Amino acid sequence: MIQILEEPTGVAYKQLVSLAFSLCDEFILVKRDQIELNEDGKRFIEEIKPYIKEIKKQEGWPGTQLFGHYADVFYFDCNEELKQILLRKVDRLYEWLQPELLEDLCFYKNNKEWLVTITHEKEGIIKTTDNQEILMIREIEGIMIY
Repeated sequence: MIQILEEPTGVAYKQLVSLAFSLCDEFILVKRDQIELNEDGKRFIEEIKPYIKEIKKQEGWPGTQLFGHYADVFYFDCNEELKQILLRKVDRLYEWLQPELLEDLCFYKNNKEWLVTITHEKEGIIKTTDNQEILMIREIEGIMIY
C-alpha cells in the first residue's frame, strides 16, 4: 500500500489518472445524499450520464463508512472518453467534491481497490504490490508517496 503524501496537482494529477485508466478497468464517483449538488454538479451528472454503468445506494465505499446516511455510488468502466472528462474537469486529485462535482474518485483493478481517495480528508492511497506499477508511480514527477 502506498500513501500519497501531497495532493497530486497539474501534470502529476493527469499522469496519475492516466496511469489508473491504463491499469484499471472500473472507477467510482460518489454523490452523498446529505449534500445538494449545485448547477455545475447537475451539469456534470448530465455529461457523464451516457457512461454510467450502475448506480448503487450504499452506506460505504473504499475509505468511507456512513452511519445513518446513504450515498449514490456511480460505477463506470474505464474508457478514453471518461478519461478525457476526468482530466479536463479538475486539476487536482482532491478537487472531486460536492456540490460542484461528485466525490471520492476510486479506481478498481480486477475488482480490487487500486486508487482510493477520501477527498474531504485529502487522503489518497494506492493499493498495489506490483513492482512495475510502483516504479511507474514513482516516475510521476510531483507525486510524493510513502
